[in-house]
Amino acid sequence: MIPQIDTSGWPVWAQAAEPQILKWLLVLGATILIWIAAIAVKRLVMLIGRLATPKDQNFEGSSWDLGASVARLFALILMSPLPLGLAGFDWRILVEERGPGAVAAVAILIVAILFANWVARSMRSFGGKAHRRSGADDTMFAFGGSLVKYLVFAIAIVMALTQLGFPTSSLTAVLAAGGLAIGLGLQDTMKSVAAGVMLAILRPFRIGDYVNLAGLEGEVTDISPFTTSLKQVDNKIVIVTNDQVWASPLINHTRQTRRRFDLYFDISYDDNMDHALQVVHDVVNEHPRILSKAETWVGVHALADWSVKLRMRAWVSTPEFVQIRADITKAVKEAFDREGITIPYPHQVNVSYKGNASENKADHERE
Repeated sequence: MIPQIDTSGWPVWAQAAEPQILKWLLVLGATILIWIAAIAVKRLVMLIGRLATPKDQNFEGSSWDLGASVARLFALILMSPLPLGLAGFDWRILVEERGPGAVAAVAILIVAILFANWVARSMRSFGGKAHRRSGADDTMFAFGGSLVKYLVFAIAIVMALTQLGFPTSSLTAVLAAGGLAIGLGLQDTMKSVAAGVMLAILRPFRIGDYVNLAGLEGEVTDISPFTTSLKQVDNKIVIVTNDQVWASPLINHTRQTRRRFDLYFDISYDDNMDHALQVVHDVVNEHPRILSKAETWVGVHALADWSVKLRMRAWVSTPEFVQIRADITKAVKEAFDREGITIPYPHQVNVSYKGNASENKADHERE
């Protein structure tokens, strides 16, 4: 109800305009209050979502993050009768007509958020257990969980709009037109989704594999319809869009159970090459974690400018690749020191000429 103000001393035009001005000021104030309340609702949903999201998962871009924005929208719709009533509309009729549908829409979205997250977590958990028990590929479970989560949320939005009174046929036409416009405007995003589907089907890598892709290196921690996540050796998380992953060369370091590593060692031209080769061969095969020791190979790789370069090849278990390579490098250096084998390195020699000053002057004049 609009408060009464004594306007007896006001000009005629001000008295005539006062009710309308006061009414619209109240409408503006109510709109601002509703906007603040809607922001508070969004922040509340975000707080609940952050508490419910595991620490090893990103909150940004999750269904909780999207649901917070949708909750703000529906909060605005639910509280809209207040400014509408102040503006002169019969808000009681609006509440009676739209209120139950708005409540149902909010309930649908809340249930959808909880259900979608539960399905995604359950599929990931099941895939992880199957991988630990029988070695099953858990990548498809992770991808499927993300895909189901987005599909559930999309269906929930359509159902919520239907509860608000949008005709199903009209809504279908609008969504089809909107989908076409979004598809044209977000071609790169659609490329990422298509690439994500191909990666999930062909599976050039799996969760837990150590890979080089899109110029980056790390362990695959997650794959969704839009992105692939890598954890680098210094524990940084890198997010790469799937279209970049699909379009770039990919090196999978852990797909095979064993790997061959090559090491190069330089010896002096004055050293006995056969002796040095035997020392390297013995050091390598003495390591207890070397596989297929009969396949260990050592030979002369090149005659370089200031050294003879030896090359060694050996097979190791893939998870132990880095550590064994470090062990062999250290052991060969220590063996060379014991056997008196020289590891050469470039030297710089400065030569200075000190002659008779008169001779230098004469030479300079002749030049």
